[in-house]
Amino acid sequence: MSNVNETVVRYIACWNEQDARRRRELVAATWTADGRYVDAHRDGTGHDAIDALIATAQAHFPGYRLNLVSGIEAHNDRVRFSWAAGGAPDAPLFIAGTDFVELAADGRMRSVTGFTDAAPAAAG
Repeated sequence: MSNVNETVVRYIACWNEQDARRRRELVAATWTADGRYVDAHRDGTGHDAIDALIATAQAHFPGYRLNLVSGIEAHNDRVRFSWAAGGAPDAPLFIAGTDFVELAADGRMRSVTGFTDAAPAAAG
C-alpha cells in the first residue's frame, strides 16, 4: 500500500476544491478510473461521475469544507476515517460522516462508501 495518509488528504481536498479543473485532477489522482463513490444520496462510478457528484454537493452546500476529524485507520487494502463540515457562520448546519475505503494496488481509491454520522434534522 502506498501512503494512505496522502490519499486521504487528497480525498478531502477533492471535496473542498472549487476550481473545476483542479478538482478533476485531484479526482483522477485519488480514484482509479473505475472507482466508485456511494452514500445514501449519491452514487457515481468513474472520474466524470465522481467529479459531477462532488460539484453537485458543493452547489447544494455552498461554503462547506470537509475537515478530517479522526485518525486514519488502515489495514490490508481497507481504510476508515471520519470528517466534519459546517458549524460556521457561512456554513451553519453541522454535517459529519465516516467513510470506508477500498484501495487499489497503486494506492488510489477503488471504492468509497460514505455514512452520515450527524446531519440537520429533516424539515417536516
